[in-house]
Amino acid sequence: MRSEPRQRICQLLWLYFWLLILDGALRKWIFPGLSNPLLLVRDPVALIALVWGWPLLRQQRWWPWVFPLMVIGVSCFFLAVTVGHGDIPTAAYGARILLLQLPLIFLYGAVFDNRDVIRFAWALAWLSIPMTVLIVFQSNLPAEHIINIAPGGEGTSVFSGALDRFRPAGIFSFISGLSTFYTLAASAVFALIYGIRVTKFARPFFFIVAIALVVALPVSLSRSLLAGYLGVLVAVISSLLLSRTRLLSLVSGLLSLMIAIVIASSVPAFQQTSDAFSARWENAAIQESSGDERLGGGLGVFQNRFLSIFTTPLSTIESVPILGYGIGAGTNVGSQRLTGGLTFIVGEGSWEASIGELGLPFGLAFLLWRSAFSLWLLRLAMSAAVLGNRVPLIFLGSAFLLVLLGQLGQPTGLGFIVISAGLTLAACKSSPLQAAT
Repeated sequence: MRSEPRQRICQLLWLYFWLLILDGALRKWIFPGLSNPLLLVRDPVALIALVWGWPLLRQQRWWPWVFPLMVIGVSCFFLAVTVGHGDIPTAAYGARILLLQLPLIFLYGAVFDNRDVIRFAWALAWLSIPMTVLIVFQSNLPAEHIINIAPGGEGTSVFSGALDRFRPAGIFSFISGLSTFYTLAASAVFALIYGIRVTKFARPFFFIVAIALVVALPVSLSRSLLAGYLGVLVAVISSLLLSRTRLLSLVSGLLSLMIAIVIASSVPAFQQTSDAFSARWENAAIQESSGDERLGGGLGVFQNRFLSIFTTPLSTIESVPILGYGIGAGTNVGSQRLTGGLTFIVGEGSWEASIGELGLPFGLAFLLWRSAFSLWLLRLAMSAAVLGNRVPLIFLGSAFLLVLLGQLGQPTGLGFIVISAGLTLAACKSSPLQAAT
C-alpha cells in the first residue's frame, strides 16, 4: 500500500501527463487567449511535486543525477542575469528546465512502480486511436479550418508536406509533439504485449491500436515518426533477445505486426497519404544532400539531420562567448523577449543551443550529463532485460534519443522527455513482469 505523501505525488505526476497531452487543445481551442501563459501550466505541478518529493530525490540513488542539474541551473541563471542577456524572465524560463522539469524524471522513478507504468501504457494505447482519427480529419480539412488552428487562435498549426498534403499536429501545438506521442505510444503497446500476460480479449484491442499507429505514419508525413518507430522496433527485438524469449514469441509478434501493416495499407487514409509521404521523403533527401550526389538518399538525411547535431556546435564554438549568451536565450519565449520575434539566437540543434546558452564550461558539463544519463539508462534497461524485465528497454526505445538529443526549449518536447525517461526509470526498479504468451 502506497503512503499518503507518495499517493499525492503520484496524482500530481499523472496530472503532469494529462496537462502535457491536453496542452495543445487548451492553447488552440479552449483558452486561445491564454496561449502564452499556458506554456507554464505544468510548472506549478512540477514544483509542488518536487517540494513534496524532495526527501525521495535526496536519496543516494537519485541525488548524484539531480545535484548537477541544481548547480548548473542556479549558476547559469545568475550568469545570464549578470553577464549574459540580462533579462530575468528569460533566465528564469530557461533555468526552470534544469531546476523543475528534468528532476521530475527521477521523481517518476522514485514514486512509480510497475503497476503505474502499465497504467500509463494503457492510457497511451487508448489515446492513440482517437488521435489517429483526429489527424485523418485534420489532413483532409483546409489548413485554415478551426480544427487546424494554431495556438492563440490565429494562423494554422500544420506544416507543409508534399503533393498538396500537409503535416497535421493532432491535439498538440505542432507536429513535433505528435510524432513524439506516437513513438511513446508504440513503446507502450509493445510494453503491454511483452510485459503482461495478454488475454484473448485484449488481443483484438492491440491489433486495432497497431493499425492506428501504422495509419498515423503516412498521414503525419513525419520522418521523425518513422525514425521513432524504427528505434522502438530495435529496442523490442533487443529486449526479447536479451531476455531469452522463445523464438516463437518473437516470430509471432513480427508476423502480427506485418498483418497489421497489410490491413492498415487498405485503409483509405493510408492509401491517400502514402504517396505524399514517399514524395516528402524523396524531396527532403534531395534537399538535405545539398546538391552533393554522394549524400543522396538516406545518407544525406543521416548526416544533415543527425550527425550535424554533434558537428555543428564544434564548428560554431569559437563565436560563442565563453560564458554563453545566457540560459533561456535558445527558447521561443527568450527569442521573443530578446529580439521581438521567433529566431534561433543560439542555434537550432539541442547541443548547439546548450553551448550557446550556457557557454563552454557549463554547456559541456550539461551535455556530459545528458550523455552519461542516457548511457546509464541504457545499462539499467539492458540489465533488467537480462533478468526478464523487458519493459524498461522497450520504453527506452522512445526515450534514449530524446534524453540525449531532444529539444529542451520546446515545452511539449521537454514534457515527453520527462515522461518517457521517467517511465523507463520507474520500470527499471520494478521486478520482472509476467511475460506475455
